Amino acid sequence: MKCLSFLIMVLVLVSACNRSDNFSQNNWPQPAGPNGNWQLITAAPVPTSFSVRTGENIKWTSVLPEGGQSGITVWEDRIFLTVMKPVEKVENKQDLMGSDVLALCVDAENGEILWSREMKGSSLSEYMYGFSDSSTPSPVTDGEYVWFYNASGNLSCFDYDGNLEWERRWEPVEELDGVHFPFNKQFEPFVYGELIFNMEPYWEKDGKREYAWNYIHGIDKLSGEVVWISENALTHYNTPIMGKTRQGVPALMIGRGGHHGVPEQPIGYSLVNLENGKSIWQYKAEKGMALYNATWNQDYALWYTEKENEVHVLDAETGILKKKVSLTKNADVRIWDEDKSHYQVLENIDISEELNPIVFPAWYSNILVDDKLFFMCFKKGPYRNNIGPEYALAKVDLNTGKAEYLQVPVQVRYQDDVKQYIWNQEVKAATLNNKGIDVAHDKRSQRDGWHWNFNGNPICVNGKIFFTTMAGICYIIDAKTEKFDESALVSVNDLGPEGGTWSVNTPSFADGRLYHRTLKELICIGEK
Repeated sequence: MKCLSFLIMVLVLVSACNRSDNFSQNNWPQPAGPNGNWQLITAAPVPTSFSVRTGENIKWTSVLPEGGQSGITVWEDRIFLTVMKPVEKVENKQDLMGSDVLALCVDAENGEILWSREMKGSSLSEYMYGFSDSSTPSPVTDGEYVWFYNASGNLSCFDYDGNLEWERRWEPVEELDGVHFPFNKQFEPFVYGELIFNMEPYWEKDGKREYAWNYIHGIDKLSGEVVWISENALTHYNTPIMGKTRQGVPALMIGRGGHHGVPEQPIGYSLVNLENGKSIWQYKAEKGMALYNATWNQDYALWYTEKENEVHVLDAETGILKKKVSLTKNADVRIWDEDKSHYQVLENIDISEELNPIVFPAWYSNILVDDKLFFMCFKKGPYRNNIGPEYALAKVDLNTGKAEYLQVPVQVRYQDDVKQYIWNQEVKAATLNNKGIDVAHDKRSQRDGWHWNFNGNPICVNGKIFFTTMAGICYIIDAKTEKFDESALVSVNDLGPEGGTWSVNTPSFADGRLYHRTLKELICIGEK
């Protein structure tokens, strides 16, 4: 009987695991995926090589009515995303400003747009701005309803037939005490239980919170009513990450600190209880800014610096600083030697002394996989001329403190069906929409994605990390290799023509398919 009982218990556990795994494979219900941390372990096949140019592993592409920056939410046979309101003509580039977006529902089997709904906003953003626009926040869904976000001040709930259930209008902060804030809205929404979450300014002068500071609002998903407002504030630059503490408490990491005089204080992190908005702990940082994904797990929480060459490692349970990890000392750097067609390896060097750069983790490119931190490195350019290594990805072991850097190709090129790599050359992005109109208000939107812009967040599926640049190149990195050498670079993939593609998006994964997008197209990728 004991053996039979044990067997039944095992079968129940396996069945539960399979149900959970099937749920994860079939759905990507929010921008950060089913777990809220941009990561997924799944039994479904994961495409590790693709090309829009050649058609390799491309299931379908679908023309979009306009460019946009939201992530791609997937639930079974439905895809949800947002684009800016279409531009018909441009007489003056200064006119490329808008506050309205289109909420799209797409058929996951063929890319057909099933319905589209306009969502009006109040705060103007630049079109195709390399630092976000009105369409940046991604939709979230629970399989019955979908909630679309317009960063210009609109949160709307629709059923799956496109019927509006409720609408919440709110006013983003554009200026406070004479300080004007550029349109940089990096908050990504979540759904948890009966709540959805939004970042909104607090417009009451009641002494309970700071006037016009941004706070997390926990909102009843069926009514649109505010249930709670977080105790601590966050800046609009910060991308929170959801998870659970070691005790199983659902929580959201939020950050404060940024450029252009953002007011929220103190600089640093707060871990917020998702049940009530109360702060579990608060970390006050001496240096650094919150222009990063607020990476954490049950063991670590990581705070980033832009010019101090270090990452702060906090105890995720208490928020207490455990140590600071150098990004430059005792580092290994692999630089591609084009003449010899192999990597030059510099081991155990001090980067700041031998190569003379500051290591500047590229904004929003950071992801924590177990006890390893990965990120893109900004290269030198007009805003900083002493940062690097050039065109490199980074891996930092939080236990040993070892930092490794791997230079990667900038672009791919096909000649006579042979794939070639382009190294150390700036191949800029193109900002033409499907009508042939240049829809970029700011010339900084036409970079290659390696200096002073916001790329899409990376995701990790089955230990494979997907990084994407503004120029439409998607790198797949194996997070499990012992050394961060050429064996870690699984593939370099394109989302469209060389010099003719623009993307600042994060991919999504569901049911064995990877979904990505550019200014022009929605793309479905899967092994053939």
